[in-house]
This record gives sequence, structure tokens and C-alpha cells, in this order.
Amino acid sequence: MDYNLGLHSSLQQISDTWDFLSDGDAEKLEHDMCYFMMKHMGIGLAANQIGLTKQVFVMGSENIPGFPKPFAVFNPKIISSSSDTELFKEGCLSFPGLWLNIKRPKKILVEYQNSRGDIIEAEMDGLVARCFQHEFDHLIGTCFVDIVSPMKLQLAMQKLRKQK
Repeated sequence: MDYNLGLHSSLQQISDTWDFLSDGDAEKLEHDMCYFMMKHMGIGLAANQIGLTKQVFVMGSENIPGFPKPFAVFNPKIISSSSDTELFKEGCLSFPGLWLNIKRPKKILVEYQNSRGDIIEAEMDGLVARCFQHEFDHLIGTCFVDIVSPMKLQLAMQKLRKQK
């Protein structure tokens, strides 16, 4: 499948549940999306970033110590999140070069299915939790540019334009 990374209209849509019986080969999609993410130097990629409005994202890295190897998350749920939050810079493959400080819970408890359909429950913290939340936001039609103030976004865009 040829993927096209860009500002798809699907970025603003709520993604549909992945159906393991009728939506295709989940393991092939995992492989293709992980390859695409790594090729574009990302640590996360939601299906709607490449025009597929399904509840699927990949995350991981081959070279960040302590960060998991790339894997797919199907039909994710955030069960709970800590009240303890952290402000940290985030980027996004759909907005190359743009970095924004985003406040997120430090720890989350999640449930999802892997590419074989197994249900996984996991507690996540640090960069793993942040990445999961960022990609989960995509699946509910929210981008990181939507959760900062217009003024913060405008300043970051001006900084990006000066760098180019």
C-alpha cells in the first residue's frame, strides 16, 4: 500500500474501530506503518495521518534507549491517567519541524489489541506514555496543534518560518 503523509482531512475525524475479521491483514499493516514511521524518523504514527480512518497507530524506535521497539496498537483505550502532569516538547510527522510544549499526564493505564488481536493491558510512563497519548489523540480527531493556545501556536509557527 502506498502511504502519503500529510494534512489529511481524516486528521479531524474520529477513527472507526479496527475489525480483525473484515479490515484486512493487521500484521501487514503493522509492518508497513512501522516501516513508514521509521523511514520518516518518527516515534509514532496514527493511521489517519496516512489517510486510513481506523483505530490503529504504531509507536517505538530502534535506537532510543528504554523506548520499545516499533509495534502496533489497535483499538486503544486509556483506562486511567495520573493527576501528576508534565510539560514537554512534542513534534508530529504531520507538522514537520513544529515543536510545541504539551502538558500531559505522566502515567497512564491503557488497554489495546496487538496485531494478532490479543488484548494487552499496560501501565506506561515517561516518553512511552506521552507518545501513546499523542497518537491516541489523533484517533479521536485531535492534533497537538489543537491543544495549545492560539498564541503559543502562532509563536511556534513564527519560529519555524524563521528557521526555514
